[in-house]
Amino acid sequence: MKNLKQLVLPCYKLEMAMSVEAWYFLHGSTDGICNLTYLLSLLSKITVSEVQNTKRGLGYAVHPGQADGSMLVLAKEWGIGRKAVSRLLEDFSERGLIRVDSNPVTSIIDMVCVKSWMIAGRLIENPTYRQTIKAYEGVRVFLFNGQQLETLRRSSARKKKEKPTEETSEGTDSLPSMNPTHSNPIIEGTGTAETETAATTESEVKGSAENAVVDAADNTPFLEEDSTLSGSRE
Repeated sequence: MKNLKQLVLPCYKLEMAMSVEAWYFLHGSTDGICNLTYLLSLLSKITVSEVQNTKRGLGYAVHPGQADGSMLVLAKEWGIGRKAVSRLLEDFSERGLIRVDSNPVTSIIDMVCVKSWMIAGRLIENPTYRQTIKAYEGVRVFLFNGQQLETLRRSSARKKKEKPTEETSEGTDSLPSMNPTHSNPIIEGTGTAETETAATTESEVKGSAENAVVDAADNTPFLEEDSTLSGSRE
């Protein structure tokens, strides 16, 4: 059975009333098809005026608010077995959506969840409606003829796509990247780092030597290398 894309009704609009449990059940699936799709298929068969049908030479009447739903016809239309059709109709009946009356010719389905419908501006109450919930409880749904339906696809397992992870370190987004192969602009402008370090060390040594000479001129004793040991021995 293909999912319906457009609702076909024999009236301008109709109102349904059901329990919350029934509403949640309609969002389940049977054979990969949403249960709501099967109910909408039954709603498209509802009659708003009495219809006389004949089958196998026997005549029968379908009254307003009813649908002619032979098990064999529904199984062929829905693309499932007769047992699956019988079980699904039983589930609908247990939740107060329909009521099935079988006879030797066919099965008459009372759409007890349909409260009313509108034709040519006239609101008509459904004679087969059976109230199962209070006025302020449950779920009420309004359907319109020709209404575009959301495509209900078969349930299939889909693999979630993994999002690419970007390696970023906190607090270093605004800093430039350190590339060891690039040359240092400071070294290029003033010479190599080893030359600058050697020049600094040499100037410090000269400065300390000059200070030592000045101290000697002021007759301030100072220690030279190995002078402490030699003086103590003498």
